[in-house]
Amino acid sequence: MQDTVSDDDQHFLAEITCFIDEEVIPVADGQDAAEEYPVVLIKRMKELGFFAASGRSLVTYSLALEELARGWLSLIPVANAHTSSVWTVKNHGTEAQKDTWLKSLKSGEIISCLGLSEPHAGSDLQNTRSAARPQDSGWVIDAHKTYITHSDHSDAMMILVRTAPWEPGSPGLSLFMLRRDEWQIIRKLPKLGTKGVETCEIEVKALHVPNDRLIGGIPGRGFAQVMDALEVGRLAVASAAVGVGRSALWNAVEYTKTREAFGAKVSDMPAVQTSLAVLANKLAAAKALTLQAASRKNEGGRHDLETSAAKVVAAEAAVEIALKAMELAGGSGYIEDNRFARLLRDATLFLAGEGANGVLNALIGNKIASGRTDLSWI
Repeated sequence: MQDTVSDDDQHFLAEITCFIDEEVIPVADGQDAAEEYPVVLIKRMKELGFFAASGRSLVTYSLALEELARGWLSLIPVANAHTSSVWTVKNHGTEAQKDTWLKSLKSGEIISCLGLSEPHAGSDLQNTRSAARPQDSGWVIDAHKTYITHSDHSDAMMILVRTAPWEPGSPGLSLFMLRRDEWQIIRKLPKLGTKGVETCEIEVKALHVPNDRLIGGIPGRGFAQVMDALEVGRLAVASAAVGVGRSALWNAVEYTKTREAFGAKVSDMPAVQTSLAVLANKLAAAKALTLQAASRKNEGGRHDLETSAAKVVAAEAAVEIALKAMELAGGSGYIEDNRFARLLRDATLFLAGEGANGVLNALIGNKIASGRTDLSWI
């Protein structure tokens, strides 16, 4: 993938690595334990141009997110949800919307979250019930959403609502951009991991917005727009999973070099060395698949199979590596003062984030079995 990463991108990635090593890792454990929102780190991400990273090669974007997750996974949902808005406006917005929003979104002056899931519809977005009806040269939105990450600190929200009755083959969904004062937080949801960033249940009540808030200017295109953005989202989650897996594996290797049992270093035990080899192999395979998917998506068009496969494989690898790393650390791995417990808690997010693994495997299997893919992506 070296040929897809420009000199400028390599410089950007080097800055991100420095940021992670010098500014993120030293504070991540403490801020996570305190469930502290990373105000300073988000500011630094803006300064480094991270919120415009999807405008670079998607391979570069993938590598940057991997580094970010290696430092602290709580930063990933902020970047990922925001990037979904940037990607959608850039690729599906009207020229006026691009002129109005893109500069502020890319600079991080405006940070956006993504309002998709509902209490009755998580991965099944076609079952969306939140709705918008036309009125007075605009739309009136009533929405109830849940699992909306970063919704209490974001400046904007790209929200999916129904603008027409459901019909087979035509979901009748549309995306709108909202300002922070246009939705209300019902409650913050306690989570197993990613404790530095909030996840909330929100509602929008009888909100009138002008026509220029409708992404693309034409109603009914929201489902296709979201599916395109979610492929980039799955790349983000796959990349983050590789980053968490790297952190868990590297920390486990270092720990086994210092820990002794039965008169020998744990790292010298053949069984431990075999375990580390298996984990390293799986992590390398997950990274290769993720970068391949990023390269394909970078070419344009839909690539749901590649991005789904990358997300599933990387997610499973991250959880397995984080669990084994905690085991290799012995009893201390179960103590919250050590990093291993945080990494395991965070890794479990990947099994459900950006589409549950079971749902994505069903998608892949259905297309293979039905002959709707020629398997050239494998």
